Amino acid sequence: MSRSGRLMIAAVLVGLPAAGTAQRQLVEVVLLGDRPLVRTLTAPPRDFVELCTRQTAGSTFDWAFEAEAPVAFNTHFHMDGAVKYPQGLFGVMAAKGRLVPGETQHHCWLWSNPGMAPVNVRMQITP
Repeated sequence: MSRSGRLMIAAVLVGLPAAGTAQRQLVEVVLLGDRPLVRTLTAPPRDFVELCTRQTAGSTFDWAFEAEAPVAFNTHFHMDGAVKYPQGLFGVMAAKGRLVPGETQHHCWLWSNPGMAPVNVRMQITP
């Protein structure tokens, strides 16, 4: 799926207007071996930020985030042109989980900011 397609899906899911600058809010990362990844991201006002990584079948990852203000949040993955949403939460400031992909896929965590001020999100992924 194209980035613009993901933008429209994200905008519809959380009821926020689609903004032309939102495509720049996609952050792709590579997980290296057994090293944890810690990243601080900023969700602009009335927009979103998304962190994605390619994960191989059989790998296991724990993830957790904390946000400075309530956000809408979802996890999703891209496979064979389709997008699947295993988790979606609204008005949360923290969440955690474990990911064990059954197939190699592109997995993403997305935070939507309904507020009028930027929201910083601290994300940690631990293999």
